[in-house]
Amino acid sequence: MLREDNIPVKNCFNFWFNREKRKEFYTTSISLYKTTFNHNKNNKFANILFDNANNNKEIYFSSSTLLEPFEESYGTFLIKFLNADFASFETSYRTFFCFYGFSILSEFYASIPSLKFFKTEDEFIETYQPIFNKVKPKLKKLQYLIKQCVDYMYNLNNNSIDKNYTPLEKYLSYSIFNNLFKYSTNIEVYYYQQFAHDIYHIASQSITPKIVREHLENGIISLGDSPVFHTLYLSNILYIFLFEIATNKNVKIKICKNCGKYFIPLKNTEKYCDIVYCKDEITCKKIGANNSYSKKRNTIEGIKFYRNNYQRRLMQVKRSKDEQVKIAFENWKKLAKEKIKEFNNNEISENEFIQWLKNN
Repeated sequence: MLREDNIPVKNCFNFWFNREKRKEFYTTSISLYKTTFNHNKNNKFANILFDNANNNKEIYFSSSTLLEPFEESYGTFLIKFLNADFASFETSYRTFFCFYGFSILSEFYASIPSLKFFKTEDEFIETYQPIFNKVKPKLKKLQYLIKQCVDYMYNLNNNSIDKNYTPLEKYLSYSIFNNLFKYSTNIEVYYYQQFAHDIYHIASQSITPKIVREHLENGIISLGDSPVFHTLYLSNILYIFLFEIATNKNVKIKICKNCGKYFIPLKNTEKYCDIVYCKDEITCKKIGANNSYSKKRNTIEGIKFYRNNYQRRLMQVKRSKDEQVKIAFENWKKLAKEKIKEFNNNEISENEFIQWLKNN
């Protein structure tokens, strides 16, 4: 039976997953303080980024909806919580709360104020900083508990205990030993509520497979592989996320070799994360790739030989007025780049690469 969405969204937190597309979605109410909406070309819906350059004196608030939720990569909420810096109000806001709001602290602080318009930055900070200071010990304790679970599940931090068991088996063992199941008691689950976004566009008497196909394409009918979870308790959200990741055999959590943060790689061979918190932030994946190339260029004889050759030929071109010298250099450079690509892809050996450079 088709039903209209009737899940509460104002001052609430709802989330759901799409394993196939490796996406997660959530609705929340947030203050627009030093934030910006980011429209990633790979996402249908916007996500939130911290924007320190945003100096708006007045602070407004906004609520996402089930039809227009925030969209992030699969597992992002859990990863951001693991990496969150709860040392101070400023760092915790920049690394976690600016994305998800403060309402999810309800289990630790009974009277979280409803969102409102703030005239100044000081007014905003004076409202939420005392709340953070009171719940900080509980936040850090919860973060430590979840980190220990993830480290154990994926053999992180040189953890080799029970390494021959699956992440799900270790998750269940850890959950039973530490009674994580107590964090499942304040969650409402809405099954099939996402099936029909707009029942008024669906005339049941004239429905046909052709119309169903059109509604699947335009998003009026949505087939998700996850129910919608509704809660204001941070521990409950994390419990669902842990269970979701643990039961997904196609997902693994690793530690970034560049920044040391937790991340979920698209491929098991990935060493660097693509986590960004701020607008125009460069990812470790790009930094790591550049560093790897620089390291390879400075340590592998074939690359060093190429660089020396390149500099020598470039000087010849600059000193010569002969157009043929320039043309010869451009042709050599094009061929050399192709050989470097073959070498980087292990299609030719280092000795073969050096020999080609010597012969050319």
